[in-house]
Amino acid sequence: MNRFESVTDGTASHSTWLPNDGNQVAGYKPLRWLMALLMVAFVAGCGNGGGGRDPILGGSASVLQGLVSIKVTPATASIPVSGTQQYTATGTYNDGSSKDVTASSTWTAVNVPLGGAAVATILPSGVATGKVIGQSTITATLGGKSNSATLTVSSATVVSIMVTPATASIPVTGTQQYTALAILSDGLSNDVTANPLTTWTAVNVPPGGAAVATLSPSGLGAGVATGQVIGQSAITAAFGGKTSPALGAILTVIAGTTPGPAGAAPNLGTAAPFGIIAWNAITIANGHIYGDVALTQPAPAGTIASVTGAGTNDSGAAPFLASSDVTTSNGVTPGVITAADNGTPANIAALPKLHSDLNAAYLDLMGRAAPLTALTSIALAAGAPGGTFPAAAPDLSGYVLSPGIFTTSGTYGLSNTKGPLVLDAGGNADAVFIIRSTAVGPSGLTSTSGSVVLKGGAQSKNVFWLVDNLTIGSGTFFQGTVVAGHAITLGTFANVEGRMLAGALGLVSGAITLASTSTITVPK
Repeated sequence: MNRFESVTDGTASHSTWLPNDGNQVAGYKPLRWLMALLMVAFVAGCGNGGGGRDPILGGSASVLQGLVSIKVTPATASIPVSGTQQYTATGTYNDGSSKDVTASSTWTAVNVPLGGAAVATILPSGVATGKVIGQSTITATLGGKSNSATLTVSSATVVSIMVTPATASIPVTGTQQYTALAILSDGLSNDVTANPLTTWTAVNVPPGGAAVATLSPSGLGAGVATGQVIGQSAITAAFGGKTSPALGAILTVIAGTTPGPAGAAPNLGTAAPFGIIAWNAITIANGHIYGDVALTQPAPAGTIASVTGAGTNDSGAAPFLASSDVTTSNGVTPGVITAADNGTPANIAALPKLHSDLNAAYLDLMGRAAPLTALTSIALAAGAPGGTFPAAAPDLSGYVLSPGIFTTSGTYGLSNTKGPLVLDAGGNADAVFIIRSTAVGPSGLTSTSGSVVLKGGAQSKNVFWLVDNLTIGSGTFFQGTVVAGHAITLGTFANVEGRMLAGALGLVSGAITLASTSTITVPK
């Protein structure tokens, strides 16, 4: 039987006519099912459907979960007309963490003041392009949160283009990222590496033959050179009517596989065959050098009175290195110790170049950027492609390091408390390891009885240590080339497969001291 019933909807009561089957009106039941289906679709759109992207707030559910605020950087920037600026949006979450949310954010560029032609445009990737002179507010929005930055498009003109790095070395099939910087008339600069209007060029040096290197297309991902054949290539970039110097950036492509995140091994130049280079003094109690030996200090200080007997270094203290302690790189014993007053005229004349090459290697190793990843434990360092150790640098005993650049502002230790330091190349025989201390004055590495072990195809010729001073303790088995700004000391029974190259900075304290039965062998 049909009937009326009173229904309350939370705000008011009203009467509704119901048919005798309980439905409000004819066709009400299908309508109720339709509404249920729409609700399911809506929930799917908010959650797992559509990749989990919120259809109202924007961004995936994982990005939005716990989002407290976002911040746009840089807060202020200035570019010329046609210049570009990459913006980054960083989200902060209620657990204290943060993450890059640039790609998830919605970007807008609004003139300040409003009106007129658009001063700038901005892509979903956060790249803004200057269109006309003026000011624009750049805003990123995500999950109801937003933050803004100010972009000024100036009348500045391009004065010159600079491409970096100036020198680089990669193997065939290896890659090198280049950066193009536009120097502006207002004294500022603008990174135009990925600007669509920037033209990149690679030209063989000397010209001719197959292309030594190729470059990625203009726009996003531009400036990446890939080695094609062995040789040299000049990398240039043009923007705003200006081109970088023709030979301002030289890429050398060598044979071999990729050297890993540390880049190619530094070019030691004429220093490569030397087991020992010192600036002013070499003192040895009893040991042997399998490699060339030289003192690079000019006369009269850097001199040897005799190479047939005990040998006398005018600047050093007994006991002295003798020629009988040396087997040169071509296998000759006793070997000539080249110094300002000893050796062939040609070798003596080459000493300034030898020191120049050593200094260049020092500056190369010091200038390479290490990842900022904090390596505060053995676990965090495992597998890391380089990183930064704290100033209170660790004892490297028990560490397993992968190829890369590792740095500290303190002094490394090397004991045998937790086992040797292991350098694992992961099967890449060309992988390069650079372990650096930027500490000035104290020893950058002080070992006691520790050892360096190579694993996974790692080779001692591809391991480099950069320090101001270094002390290798008694009984240490050490691997790699040490490039020291000042002095190197080896303890009793310290054996090295590598090179001990001291005095790279050319100062009086660039001496090498070897205790009893120390041996140095230059790697092949």
